[in-house]
Amino acid sequence: MIFDTHCHVYDEKYVEGEIEVIKKSIQEGVGLFMVPGDNIINSKKAIELASLFPEVYCAIGVHPSDVESLDIEEVISQLKELYKTSNKIKAIGEIGLDKYWVKDEKIIAKQKEFFIRQIELANELKLPIIIHDRDAHEDTLKILKEHPPLYGGVMHCFSGSVEYLKEILSLGLYIGLDGPVTYKNAITPKEVAKVVPLDRLLVETDSPYLTPVPFRGKINYPHYVKNVIEEICRIKSINSREIENTTCENGKKLFRIE
Repeated sequence: MIFDTHCHVYDEKYVEGEIEVIKKSIQEGVGLFMVPGDNIINSKKAIELASLFPEVYCAIGVHPSDVESLDIEEVISQLKELYKTSNKIKAIGEIGLDKYWVKDEKIIAKQKEFFIRQIELANELKLPIIIHDRDAHEDTLKILKEHPPLYGGVMHCFSGSVEYLKEILSLGLYIGLDGPVTYKNAITPKEVAKVVPLDRLLVETDSPYLTPVPFRGKINYPHYVKNVIEEICRIKSINSREIENTTCENGKKLFRIE
């Protein structure tokens, strides 16, 4: 079974709507979906989608790019209330740090506060976390070591070096690989794909973003995760069925899906 462990199917880029996106991807062979929130509104949308499809599970959380105007206590309170509404909430995410879009040190400090508090919330609720780390490896690693997620997590869209990979694996976290692993000149993601242990690997799309080859430049869809799998198969010299089944089981284990 194929499990896309990270897809933002509620995104407005899908003119056909999220329902049709999910139906199409199910027809194309995706058996499970993890839909993470990136703010309170989209966390609610993720919960609603999970209520409509047995194949869809969700996460709730606030993305680092969304924290600037928010109050941390209010957000934590809202997330706690949301958690009470659905038994299909399987993680806190997408949470973390982003220094690519944000350069202001005051905002970065606020990102760190939100990241830490949402890790603490995940620990309180006994949930894993879905981590966003863009151009912030050192700070992300420091926070994860000082505030360990007790129920595990995944480094979504892993973008670090092989050395950083080793650090993340040492924390017991999973590694999510996406469309960039298919890009011709993306040397580092291919190196990571080659050495990451199969039992710590998840496959994702981050759709509608990070579209894999041969669809690069177009809107991404959850079923394009098959192209990510295909490239990992080539790099690791493993057949697709083994990648599909193992990454699916890894995702089910992390998110405690029966």
